[in-house]
Amino acid sequence: MRRGSLTASVLALPALMAVAPAQAHPHMWIDGQAVLVFDGQGRLEAVRERWKFDEMFVAYTTQGLADKQGQLSPATLDRMAQEWMGALGEPISHYFTRVAVDGKALVYGAPRDAKVEWDAGRKAMVLAFTLPLRQAVTPGAQGVDVDIIDPTYFVAYDFSAPGAISLEHAPAACRADYRPPKPLDAELVQQLAAVPADQPDLPEELFAITKGLTHRIRLTCP
Repeated sequence: MRRGSLTASVLALPALMAVAPAQAHPHMWIDGQAVLVFDGQGRLEAVRERWKFDEMFVAYTTQGLADKQGQLSPATLDRMAQEWMGALGEPISHYFTRVAVDGKALVYGAPRDAKVEWDAGRKAMVLAFTLPLRQAVTPGAQGVDVDIIDPTYFVAYDFSAPGAISLEHAPAACRADYRPPKPLDAELVQQLAAVPADQPDLPEELFAITKGLTHRIRLTCP
């Protein structure tokens, strides 16, 4: 695994799992933010996201890359952003984000504004990027659904912080209602934790549950 490669660390995680705690699922925690961006005609044109990674992932992915002051070079941060966005663009993940109208997924254009932000003092790392829709859409009363999920549950998201979901340049009538996934009960948590850390795929009965752990934003503009 190339250090800093999200291809391995998010989609397969083999090297990270070797140094991580025994619990296999989830294996990475992300505090997320999502901004639904409108154009001048009152149409949804993009979803802008910020993912703040957990301390364990940050410690691993920056190992050996920081200078004596703990700084990462602009070239290193740029390379991380390019590699990670390339990995996230694969069909298996597709940025872990789905925008749909009446159950039909909308198509993205090329992602833009991708960058990795690094705060050496706080050891905090954020991946920020924008997913523009190939064709902007007017939400209307029928609404637009934005779903954020890793169905394999290697990555667990949290959008509970104040202001984690917001609108930009939206018409006054628009609103975004956030629905978090249903919490897992203690028995399911134990079953997920018992999955071997080097097993990339969940058993079917567990996958049937985790693929429903969707963070859903229902956007309506009546």
